[in-house]
Amino acid sequence: MPPPSGWYQQNMTNWLNNINSLVFTDSLTGYIATASDQAGHNYILKTTNGGENWFELLYQYNIAGFRSMKFINKDTGFVLGLDYLYITKNAGVNWYTKYIPAIPSDMYPLNVDTIFCVDEQSIIGGFYRTTDGGTSWTKLINFGSGNPTRVYFYDKNNGFIVRWNELHKTTNGGYNWFGIPTGGRFDDICFIDSLIGYKTYVSIKKTTDGGLNWTVQQLPQTFGTSATTISAINKDTVWSTGGVLSSNGYKGIVYITTNGGENWGFQIPLVNSTNSSQYKYIYFINSKNGWAYLNYAYLDTIRGVHTTTGGSDTTIYTSVNNNISILNRNYELFQNYPNPFNSITNVKFKMLNSGFAKIKIYDITGKMVRVLTSKKYEAGEHIVRFDASELPSGVYFYRLLIDEGREYRETRKLILIK
Repeated sequence: MPPPSGWYQQNMTNWLNNINSLVFTDSLTGYIATASDQAGHNYILKTTNGGENWFELLYQYNIAGFRSMKFINKDTGFVLGLDYLYITKNAGVNWYTKYIPAIPSDMYPLNVDTIFCVDEQSIIGGFYRTTDGGTSWTKLINFGSGNPTRVYFYDKNNGFIVRWNELHKTTNGGYNWFGIPTGGRFDDICFIDSLIGYKTYVSIKKTTDGGLNWTVQQLPQTFGTSATTISAINKDTVWSTGGVLSSNGYKGIVYITTNGGENWGFQIPLVNSTNSSQYKYIYFINSKNGWAYLNYAYLDTIRGVHTTTGGSDTTIYTSVNNNISILNRNYELFQNYPNPFNSITNVKFKMLNSGFAKIKIYDITGKMVRVLTSKKYEAGEHIVRFDASELPSGVYFYRLLIDEGREYRETRKLILIK
């Protein structure tokens, strides 16, 4: 049984293949697509107890291995092989194949009928689409040299590919593509709605205009490796695989934001265990249930960690004086409302126990401009009114300190527009 909070370790004793893809469809059911081992063995694995045990669903002998894997619902999943698409419609009990007239490097199923594939080879490669579940494929475009390596679609018209290590977008289902100068390539990408999306490649980038512009998210700068996969619960709560904390041994970390990227923090899932590599795959099905996995077997069996409580305490990295803050889940600072605001806004926070709370307001330079409140509060949620009529328009930060920050401190951003 898992401990009452935090992360706990999960092992895989029967398979040492590298992991190429990790997907969970609910709190108990998950799937892994493996790479080929030295003997050419590849597997699709399944768990029905949240990752505690894994068993074989499908075996393939092929040096290419299984690659991209996506499930569009709890029953229907797709796994990319060498030149075949493996499809299940009953949660992996049975699989059938559809031939692809290419050797795709990536695929994305929009639904059971519409699936996109990309092949980076110069002659036979390009961008492929099927609208009949893989029975027939159409090559919509071949770029010659620089054919795409990755693909993602939000809906039937709007999608993205990576070619020449740069992001390109289509708005007509893949017939035409244009470059995104601020995009760069992606290892993983997901959209919350038609406008808000996140992607990873070394850094994490966010878009709020459907992918036309991307901005780099400010992450903790104390790690030597980069973000790889991303798991978005909603527009505010996003998880990503992080780097490796090396100041006290090598420990894998994960990144998290709960306010849409205004602040990013990190968690160290196994504080009492040495882990020499970063987690490569992360998957959350809701705010509580999530997994972070290595892509290879560490010490022969160790593969990853699992949480049923939303993880451990989060260290929050803020842009005010580049402070590092410890977030204790007993307290919480909410986003002000309205935001942006004109002169008047409300700041809400939660106290688990009675105690002394202070909220300070800072300008964009980090200078404190106001002490919003400083007194003892009882347990529960509290709202403080902030009148900024004497302050100029601009970006400000507000920080909650419990017992002068010894127990808790967190910072959020607010925007004053007059």
